[in-house]
Amino acid sequence: MPPDDAPPTASGADVAPIQAALLDDPLAFLSAEHARQTALLGHLERVAREPQARAARGIAVVLLRWLTRELPLHVADEERSLYPRLAAFDEAGVLDELREEHRRDRRLIADIASGLRRIARGGVPEPGFAEAAREFVAGHRKHLAHEETVLTPLARRWLGPEAMAALAAEMVARRQQQP
Repeated sequence: MPPDDAPPTASGADVAPIQAALLDDPLAFLSAEHARQTALLGHLERVAREPQARAARGIAVVLLRWLTRELPLHVADEERSLYPRLAAFDEAGVLDELREEHRRDRRLIADIASGLRRIARGGVPEPGFAEAAREFVAGHRKHLAHEETVLTPLARRWLGPEAMAALAAEMVARRQQQP
């Protein structure tokens, strides 16, 4: 099996990474990642429907990298850097809801990643893989929409240039620590 961090294959699931220069505007970077994640969710649906399809092995490798390396980094950006800066302005309790959704996603990702590893090796995923994938896709789409319609406008309203610069610096530092 190719390693989780193998370069994308000609699988039809190649979704280019977000350019680091976009980190000059960390909220734009996160929004661009949300758009990219939406495309990857479509690929996950495809693999869940047809895990033995010709392109499924290559797509599984791409999805594994996203779920096990890229998405945790994105969640860290939000939970460690963005959410704390917005806590004082979160009168509706949105941040608690989003954190709970992240916890739900982590539980589902464990099952999904196991199935994707089996698919990437040419095997059959465990029973329950497709159901976990569908639940994750539906929940994560809702989560992304919630962040885009509620969280991003909240951040644009309350975070000034100094907070945005600090947020960007933390996100850059997090990416420099990646192997």
